[in-house]
Amino acid sequence: MNTKQVLTEIIHARFAAFKNDDVPGLENHLADEITLWDVFEPQLIRGSDERRAYREADQGQMRARGTLTIKIEEPVIDVWPTFAVARYYLDFSYEPPNPASGRVRITDVFKHADGKWLIVHHHEGLVPTGIPPIA
Repeated sequence: MNTKQVLTEIIHARFAAFKNDDVPGLENHLADEITLWDVFEPQLIRGSDERRAYREADQGQMRARGTLTIKIEEPVIDVWPTFAVARYYLDFSYEPPNPASGRVRITDVFKHADGKWLIVHHHEGLVPTGIPPIA
């Protein structure tokens, strides 16, 4: 399996772990020093304490909603000897109660260390729906 396939599998495995409320599966490919921009959180998440609090809140909001459907488009991935960057779109939809849906663009930055690819930065943002009107 080539590196792009490995990274694509990591991406899919992380979101499957989220849907299954599998926190160890979510954390498995994250570097200790990871930073996160989450689509539902306004601040940059840094360090293990912030990540733990964020993860608990994120999993809590997921549990408060209905069934989650996720579709991930094929990532665009560039690979160098010690790092890689993956960019991709994700469509999500929560059923009632508390439905929500959207399209998210995501960037993951990976580093290769000790024979393993780890995410050092994960960035999510809702896809804009157009240009705001000009008054």
